[in-house]
Amino acid sequence: MYKLVLMAIACIFIGDAAYPQEDVPNLKDPKMIAAGHDLFLQKQCSRCHGEDGKGGVNLARRDLDPRGVFQSIADGRMGSGLRMPASRDVLTDEEIWKATAYVMSISQQAK
Repeated sequence: MYKLVLMAIACIFIGDAAYPQEDVPNLKDPKMIAAGHDLFLQKQCSRCHGEDGKGGVNLARRDLDPRGVFQSIADGRMGSGLRMPASRDVLTDEEIWKATAYVMSISQQAK
């Protein structure tokens, strides 16, 4: 619990520095979405999220922010006793944006 509080405080003080500084690419580009889906399957994201993102940790029912999704993929995430591993060491920023494009394509915002 103490670590989570420290992380929240750090995010408040760091603010936008915690997010990628480059502009958000076109996340509606079908090629980017397809490449992101391939990465989603290759990197075993479907084990928790299901092949279509509607699995146990359902992405499809969420209203998501692209920069927040990028940060969650890059740095990992902890919630409800579950831990999503960080991908920053195994994916480039470009690949993380592709995965973000796929996630955004299946979230509530896409509907």
